[in-house]
Amino acid sequence: MFGADRRENFLGGMEFAWSNIGFDMSGECVRGGPAYLAAPAGQGRGAWGVGRGAWGVGRGVMQFKQFLTVRHLRLIDALGRELSVSRCADVLHTSQSAISRGLSDIEAMLGASLFERTTRRMTPTPFGQSLIWHAQQVLSQLDRAEADFAALSRGVGGAIEIGVQGGCSPPLLVSAIEQANRQNPNLTVRIGNNFADGLMPDLLAGRYNLIITHLDIREFAKEDLAIDVLYQEHVGVLAAHDHPLARRPRLGWADLADQRWVMTPMATSTRRIVERNLLMHAPGRPPIIVESMHLQYVISLVREAAMLTALPMRLARWFERDLGAAAILPVSDEGSSWAVCAVRLRARAVSAAEMLFLSCLKKAADIPVDTDLMGQAAAD
Repeated sequence: MFGADRRENFLGGMEFAWSNIGFDMSGECVRGGPAYLAAPAGQGRGAWGVGRGAWGVGRGVMQFKQFLTVRHLRLIDALGRELSVSRCADVLHTSQSAISRGLSDIEAMLGASLFERTTRRMTPTPFGQSLIWHAQQVLSQLDRAEADFAALSRGVGGAIEIGVQGGCSPPLLVSAIEQANRQNPNLTVRIGNNFADGLMPDLLAGRYNLIITHLDIREFAKEDLAIDVLYQEHVGVLAAHDHPLARRPRLGWADLADQRWVMTPMATSTRRIVERNLLMHAPGRPPIIVESMHLQYVISLVREAAMLTALPMRLARWFERDLGAAAILPVSDEGSSWAVCAVRLRARAVSAAEMLFLSCLKKAADIPVDTDLMGQAAAD
């Protein structure tokens, strides 16, 4: 590690300032922060690239690879998330003046305004929105590259980040992971959770290689997505094994309207379908609902407080058959099915780990596997 007072010239005169203390956007010393890249050697602040605004919008071919640095992208990403110079300075452990100077340098380099400033808030311009999105993509790719590099250095064979909707079938995911691990014992699979409407932004921001969710394709028609339908899902209603309704051979929604319910939040399709059906059969009488996003509390209230709940049917069957935790009620539920899909960005490069896991996921769902995908995975 270089000392705070030592600098080395690399990459054609670009001066790196390595320090345990850190340097701000102009190379000035800042306590408590990471070491930022200083300006090109022998030049002052604002001398990034070939001069201020020398290759701005509409002035010929831009050379982002040559002049935009990771430091720039980190700054734009932080500003895009925080929309505040002061909060961005806190996140990056530097001064507000350094953030302002850094943004001014980037805007001068691009010849375009990236944010509209007011006394209270910053709002991205169309140019800013575009650069924020691409900055997030690049930084996410670097995070994955770092994770893969660390995995390889430990002798681990690649990694994949998967975002999963809470109601996804556990047996499906377990089967896919088991198959992938048999073919690549060193594969690292990281699973994150979100509601369905939050997983797509996570995918677009590069936080996941692949998401498993229900998807209304029409909402994302402008996105270049690769979508594989894994299975069709519908609502399953759960009760305790000794609940009076569990002994009934057939039930309709009208039979359930006066029951007490514990449900997942409104962000889930299951919750919306259940409330719609209950209100249709008991107009003006909203159901009594306890709300929790944690399934352990939901199932405990079903078992111990004689409440009902509704989950995606594959998840409900898992609780009934595999865990013996509750009983599925024989409720007629026609016309409320939805597709559960594996979704990825078509334009993003697919890693060998991702190809392997996707092929195993399709096998677990008993759908045809793309032979070209399998061939690429085997070759890698």
